[in-house]
Amino acid sequence: MEFTHYLHTKVVFGKGTISKVGDEVRKLGGSKVLVVTTGNLLEVTGYYEVITKSLNSAGVKYVIFNEVEENPSIETCEKGARISKDEGINAIVAFGGGSAMDAGKAISVLTSLGGRVSDFFFPKVVEGSTIPVIAIPTTCGTGAEVTRYAIITDLSTKRKNTMAGPAVLPKVAVIDPEVLKKIPKKLLAWTTLDALSHAVEAYTSKSATPISDGVAIIAVDYIIKYILKAYEGDEEAKGKLHIASTLGGMAINDAGTTILHAAGYYLTTHHNVQHGLANALLMPFILEYNLKFLDEGKLNILLRVTGSSTISDFINKLCKLMDAVGIPDSVSEIGFKEEELDAIASDVMGYKRNIGNNPSPVNEGIIKDFVRKAMVGRAKVYSS
Repeated sequence: MEFTHYLHTKVVFGKGTISKVGDEVRKLGGSKVLVVTTGNLLEVTGYYEVITKSLNSAGVKYVIFNEVEENPSIETCEKGARISKDEGINAIVAFGGGSAMDAGKAISVLTSLGGRVSDFFFPKVVEGSTIPVIAIPTTCGTGAEVTRYAIITDLSTKRKNTMAGPAVLPKVAVIDPEVLKKIPKKLLAWTTLDALSHAVEAYTSKSATPISDGVAIIAVDYIIKYILKAYEGDEEAKGKLHIASTLGGMAINDAGTTILHAAGYYLTTHHNVQHGLANALLMPFILEYNLKFLDEGKLNILLRVTGSSTISDFINKLCKLMDAVGIPDSVSEIGFKEEELDAIASDVMGYKRNIGNNPSPVNEGIIKDFVRKAMVGRAKVYSS
């Protein structure tokens, strides 16, 4: 067996840890940061004063770049990098969901290494010295605070592209569960199911390692146990999901994602479906197929952790969980139409990195079968 494990990001977990961001910047030698975020998220969450006070107390100057959209575009990242260079930025504080963190990572790469975003897309491995990123996640899904990936959208092709490599990894992840106090219920559900997607995809990936398996299975355990409690407002349960999200990010950092993410990308770029929701809509149908190709020993561990007796039992439990947190029953409900089957199948096959990780054979016909089931919906497909 051969594998590479990344132990690069310092993880600071605990209530109130966001107030320490200035100290973390200073420890990394930062003196002027670009705070990368989305719209008025700092103000809405009440963290504008917390972060700026912390930076001021540490003697760190800052510029706020709040133009990151959901699914950050090439253009936005390049604009952020121009501002970063013009302002003499030497560290990034990325505050938000995966979009803000991915944009912050991309801006760090461009600020340090020059060039255009497209110069760094997979299969290029991004290496070299980059200004440090301190990532502060505000959802419990992406795990981007600990991954060597930045997912950037090409608006011209409606495709998501990956910037990947050790230079993309944040130097510090500040994980403060108190940020989840005000998270909308539906966003908590969607992002948690993204974390579950990361965990089960990493666990089933051809690139899985003993280390990624370990953190992935703990993430699965936490999500299954705590998502419903968190959905109903339990703050301690939300903290468990925040940890699970980071563990899911650690898992895909080694093992990557599979065709579930590739298929979800189409729903996001063509139907504007939030990323975690897109994955959730397709998850039961793809997992049912992929789990049949999983090593028996690993499968038994997954079934035991989830309290399931068979793959079918696990899928049924997953469907009931999705019902309980308000996930639409089918992709038809979000506007997907049958005439798109060829397009989504072709699009998925274009994500070579995900195809390469998938544990089972994949072709356009197989992808269409998944999506047809997703059009019918969980309730009818798994009614028996």
